[in-house]
Amino acid sequence: LSCLHAIEHFGLGRYGDPMDLDGHKKGIKNLSNCLTTGGTLYLSTPIGRPRIEFNAHRVFDISYLLDLFEKYQLSLKYFSYVNDKGELIENADPFAAEGKNNFNLAYGCGIFELIKN
Repeated sequence: LSCLHAIEHFGLGRYGDPMDLDGHKKGIKNLSNCLTTGGTLYLSTPIGRPRIEFNAHRVFDISYLLDLFEKYQLSLKYFSYVNDKGELIENADPFAAEGKNNFNLAYGCGIFELIKN
């Protein structure tokens, strides 16, 4: 299952959806519910200093996302990201100190490969 550059828009009303502060959480939960145990979810979304750029998108803190994934029975298998210079950094460690600081990104792209527990 893939969700590429969509979850950051859920619940912000940009595409006619109702305003819902928890729209991204509901989206991740629904994606998880679509998977059977051992199923794979490919998810990409903006990462960096967390914020909502109203009516456009969210930018997520990596640690926040990892906590949400765990809550919805998704385990991280692989993580890469595109940095602010447009460079692809493969197989990065989001649990390292740099990852906990969002790799000092202003507006990067996190690419997560997740497995349903």
